[in-house]
Amino acid sequence: MKKSIFYLFTFCIVSFCITGCKVKQESSSSPAEVVIKSFPKFLNEAHRGASGLKPENTIVAMTKAIEEGANVIELDVHISKDKKVVVTHDPRINRSISLLPNGEELEEGNAEEYAVYQMNYADIRKYDVGSKFYSRNGQKTTKAHIPLLSVLIDSVEQFAAENKYPKVIYNIEIKATPEKDGIYQPAPPEFIDLIMEVIREQDLGYDRYYLQSFDFRLLQQIKKDYPQVITAFLTGNKENSLEENINKLGFTPQIYSPNFNLVKPDLVEKSHKAGMKLVPWTVNAEADMERLIDLGVDGIITDYPNRLNQLIQHSK
Repeated sequence: MKKSIFYLFTFCIVSFCITGCKVKQESSSSPAEVVIKSFPKFLNEAHRGASGLKPENTIVAMTKAIEEGANVIELDVHISKDKKVVVTHDPRINRSISLLPNGEELEEGNAEEYAVYQMNYADIRKYDVGSKFYSRNGQKTTKAHIPLLSVLIDSVEQFAAENKYPKVIYNIEIKATPEKDGIYQPAPPEFIDLIMEVIREQDLGYDRYYLQSFDFRLLQQIKKDYPQVITAFLTGNKENSLEENINKLGFTPQIYSPNFNLVKPDLVEKSHKAGMKLVPWTVNAEADMERLIDLGVDGIITDYPNRLNQLIQHSK
């Protein structure tokens, strides 16, 4: 009898430990819906860094954004031939903002020659993407190169720590065109895995970043392989409704990011009713910022985080 009681007691203890360990493991892998609740109430997102003030998608643009009050820095990524995750908006070296390694202009008509996915990073890094004046925003020029995502995160983390700024969130936009797999980018599974490998190496918690894209396939791949990662769906298509986009996507992302011209009161209401934050892009005029804030958006992506920060401060 005593032996039976002993075995029963031992079984209960072992079962409790196993169950306890299992519960603990499940609770540590927070779903994206829970993680996003730790995000700031309002997201001041610096588009490609403070790209209205410094050369886009460069380290100096990111650190400038932090100085100007951004709590999220938005950046774009592509993959190089040697499988490095590089921070750049265009699938090719953009002649509008770039100079050849020798300082000369890129020739017109050779766009495909400069495809990022067909170049090793050592060659990509040689191009100067900061010295050529870019009239779109009129930012100040400064010599800069296309950085690796890993190096950019290292630099931003160090800058924030040394200057006692709060840690920022990284909004990583994955650039892809479906018909260009193998030409401008790898297929979705490899693309996502390469990005997540960098994020793991940088030891970023799920509350420190999210992934966004216009490409349904990429977001679907993230949902399948990394369901705990926060995702945002980007759209500029006025023909498709929110409901149509979500139906095509097959799940509800945590963030819905439309072109700011598409934002009307009903879109804000529908987004919130579906449990999504609404974060429009790219908003540079203060009047538009004020209108969107009044409508109740949850954040704004802008080339000028300084302007948005001033509005936020004045409204307090």
